[in-house]
Amino acid sequence: MENLIFAINDEPYCLWGYDLDERNSEFLNGIDTKYFDYLLNLYLDSDEEKRAAIAIRITLHHAIETFFSFLGAYIQAPKCVYAWMEKCSNKQLRKFVESVGEGNNQVITILNINSVSWFNIAESIFRKYESGTEKNIKTTKLYEKLWRRLAHEFLEQNYINEYNSIKHGFRIRPGGFSLTIGTEKEYGVSKTPEQMRLMGKSKYGSTFFKIETIGKNINENRSLCSRRYSINWMIEKDILLTQLVSMSIQNIVSALRVLNGVDPRTCKYIRPSEDDAFEKPWAYSRGVFSINMDYIINEKNTMIVTREQLLEKLNKQK
Repeated sequence: MENLIFAINDEPYCLWGYDLDERNSEFLNGIDTKYFDYLLNLYLDSDEEKRAAIAIRITLHHAIETFFSFLGAYIQAPKCVYAWMEKCSNKQLRKFVESVGEGNNQVITILNINSVSWFNIAESIFRKYESGTEKNIKTTKLYEKLWRRLAHEFLEQNYINEYNSIKHGFRIRPGGFSLTIGTEKEYGVSKTPEQMRLMGKSKYGSTFFKIETIGKNINENRSLCSRRYSINWMIEKDILLTQLVSMSIQNIVSALRVLNGVDPRTCKYIRPSEDDAFEKPWAYSRGVFSINMDYIINEKNTMIVTREQLLEKLNKQK
């Protein structure tokens, strides 16, 4: 019987089996690296614009999550990728991505790198791509910057809330918002629309409710409230980012195969033909991208209700 020791962040695990290498190879060979490209092209051909926009948005969310999952396995468990990805929760994955962004030297890795940072990871992944050339150096830097930017969005709380709201029961209302602002010269006398300053606008976006706890003592107080959040996004940016993330997934899977003994000459690495393709997604601005205008419920205006009190009231309703 064989075993492999690996970590998720700083939590160690031991995987046992009789054919660990074969199972890892089977898993890596079964990955469809063009899956997200397929979905994107499918939705771009759709006549249902509003539904297709949401589908592209969730495809981007899913693709980024998938890429960072492969990245985590590459750094911490390249010999049992499937085990790392199965055991890693969303919370652990976000913690991992955050640690990489901080250049945390405490992240456990078997890679031969000085520290777990975006640049060192990118350099390791593209080590076998056009090795020793200017193209290799440029590609490493471009993908490193892309992944840092993606990590920022992946860790942003509104991004997390929106992703959860779409994938769990489709708890969103599709469509963007516009925000204009202006100062009244006289109290109660609004400016005309032409005098207002546009702060942000998009045709595409989502609005959803987030349930929050009232007060800080969540163990005793079970009082909740809802807050309405709206997010704007540019469909052009999401399309371009999905393409770049799909390329990133191809590259990380190729790097994983190389680490597992596959001939690098048979592994495919891809990148856009033009360097400015890495910057194009961020050329699309939507101004103010999120808004949360809702009433505030003060803890002092509510009663502290415990689990026992609520169960007693619920049982009386029978």
